[in-house]
Amino acid sequence: MPTPDAVSRFRAFVARFNAGNPDAIRDAIAAEFFTHVPASEEPSATETWDVLAKELRGGFPDLQVSVDRLAQSPDADVMSGQVTVAGTHTGQLWGVPPTGAVISWPIAVRIRAVGERFAVNFDGVAPPILMSQMRKIELLNPPDQMHLPPHHAGVRIPELLLRLLFTGQVGDRPCSHLDMIRFVDPDSASCAQCVASDEVWPALRLCMVCGFVGCCDTSTNKHMKRHAEETGHVLMRSIHNDEGWIWCYADNAFFGTRMLERQRQRLAAMDR
Repeated sequence: MPTPDAVSRFRAFVARFNAGNPDAIRDAIAAEFFTHVPASEEPSATETWDVLAKELRGGFPDLQVSVDRLAQSPDADVMSGQVTVAGTHTGQLWGVPPTGAVISWPIAVRIRAVGERFAVNFDGVAPPILMSQMRKIELLNPPDQMHLPPHHAGVRIPELLLRLLFTGQVGDRPCSHLDMIRFVDPDSASCAQCVASDEVWPALRLCMVCGFVGCCDTSTNKHMKRHAEETGHVLMRSIHNDEGWIWCYADNAFFGTRMLERQRQRLAAMDR
């Protein structure tokens, strides 16, 4: 059960991170996520949070995390509380130039001690809250412009943030449709139906069952979603900026690019 010592150790870790210690996360964050143990081919939670934090620090050089409250949970072997992530967007981040926007993002957290390290769960990463912060720094278009191409060409949002946006969790959800996959790479760079009606789109998707290429779910026409509804082909991948993440409409399941590579290998084996 967490002890006052665990609470003080976590606060000390945050202080080291705020002071710019480059090894703070690698020294303090456990290899497992709070609710998910990465498979052998997946990066550990330590590596994932370390990379994300370094990228955020590049975009927000003054990034600071404050522990607003943290205490032992009465009904579980965890600590619970709230942290606030704050900073000023003065560096390039994931393809977006500095905007000067200031974020102050309160996040509910649960933390479990794993030996001398910590597994952290960001309970407060609700999609609307995360989207609002991403819009502040122009990673996403404003709500009334989501059907248009992104403001900045080449923006690439980390898969971890997309996973949290789509499912609210870091682990894979069960999916019973992956064996339907027959296509992994597109043979078109446009949504033919949108081109025919002189429409624009923010991103393209590939049907992994038949190879159909259509516009995304925030576009005006949502051709990929319509295709899935009409055909039962529920698996698609993003081909925006060569992204490789996969989405299953039926199971509301998100898979990272590693799953795409796994499917490429499976199909290659079937062709032998």
